Amino acid sequence: MHPGTFFTSGTRRRRVVPALALAAVVASWPGSTRAAQPAAASQSPAPAATGVKADVTALLEQYTLALESLDADAVKKVQPSVDTSSLRNAFRQMRSLEVEIDGIEVLSATDTTARVSCRVKQTLEPRAGSKQATTVTRVLRLRRSPSTWIIEAFER
Repeated sequence: MHPGTFFTSGTRRRRVVPALALAAVVASWPGSTRAAQPAAASQSPAPAATGVKADVTALLEQYTLALESLDADAVKKVQPSVDTSSLRNAFRQMRSLEVEIDGIEVLSATDTTARVSCRVKQTLEPRAGSKQATTVTRVLRLRRSPSTWIIEAFER
């Protein structure tokens, strides 16, 4: 995918979430909403960064699908550090959650680690209350496990 493209789970039925539940879901997106500083336009991406772009995009698509399905165990597969108990409690309070991730930019990459900037839009509908939407730019630290990339942490 190109940096300006985005993905969602498609046209399948969506579920939504309340304000307190939103706080638990976005806990996996901690920190301020400041945008990451883009690389200078004159710099071309490092070869390692270019090589991991497809893998990173696939990882973030899997993350999007896991969040939208309100499946804490699926989220844990791509973000092992997540507190599944808290996430399950948050998901129980949600009617639906829609997630769009775009503006994916590999900031740096090695064979085993990467830093990625992306824009995340979450729209949730709680079981009680009205829809809420947030859009933030995040920087993620990724690590390559033996067979795939995982989300290690979110930088503030």
